Amino acid sequence: MDENNALSRTRGPTRAVRPTDAVRSGASARSARSPKPHVSSVEESLENMQGARAEHADMPRVAPPRAGLGVMESERLRWAEWTLSCLGNRGSARPGHRELVALASCLESRSLQRGDLAFGEGAQDAGVWIVRSGRLELAVKGQERPVILQILRAGGIDGDIQVLLRVPFTYRARALESSECLTLTADAFDGLLAKHPVIARLWMSGMAERLSLSYDRIVGMLSRSLSQQSARLLLDESHAGAVEVPQRTLSEMLGVCRPSLNKVLKEFERLGLIRLRYGAVDILDRYGLARRAD
Repeated sequence: MDENNALSRTRGPTRAVRPTDAVRSGASARSARSPKPHVSSVEESLENMQGARAEHADMPRVAPPRAGLGVMESERLRWAEWTLSCLGNRGSARPGHRELVALASCLESRSLQRGDLAFGEGAQDAGVWIVRSGRLELAVKGQERPVILQILRAGGIDGDIQVLLRVPFTYRARALESSECLTLTADAFDGLLAKHPVIARLWMSGMAERLSLSYDRIVGMLSRSLSQQSARLLLDESHAGAVEVPQRTLSEMLGVCRPSLNKVLKEFERLGLIRLRYGAVDILDRYGLARRAD
């Protein structure tokens, strides 16, 4: 017994280990071994975007952004992804994360109500426009009233050619309905193409495709019958099985008088290809209409 007491005095009093001490000890050990928290790709995108936006801070804007400032940077990334999808992919390399952030930092949003002017004839600083929703009518001044050239829908792009050539717009763009657009200033667009060759290549491919379609339409007007031209135009302008464009506008886009177009459309209706209604044309037989366009 004396030997045991002596041993106890040498060791000192025994302290009971409480459960909370064990928890703290385990937590300390885990925190010591734990690596630094991983930064998500979204957080990395937002940090990179702050620096990219600073590079373009001194660039003038085409128009003030829509009401409701403080748009989340993640929304800008979605804008950029959607814009790149509108350019298509003709086998060229797809832009990476760095290019996506750079494009997102340049984009501004613009809301238009029906009748609002996006840009007018002679405008030199309107920049590049991308239609997100709604429709923009492109028209030039006529002797009596404007002549419609084209109608831009979601995914339609305009202004990039004017920026690259340093020429003013020769037509105006007006909203046919409530529309949402994305814009890039001329300086931002130039800088984007100069610093990011992958985006430049993709944008040039999309631009070439649009020019090719315009060229095909001109060739068609010179070499095809009015019936073929009308069928092709209806197919090109159709959305969800209908062409929500009045006959007067369609005739202007074809460069013919309205009675001539109406005669062709009446024949299409008799054949069961379309159905005419006020201010619109319903497509009933798309395959049959396509055969008429060839």
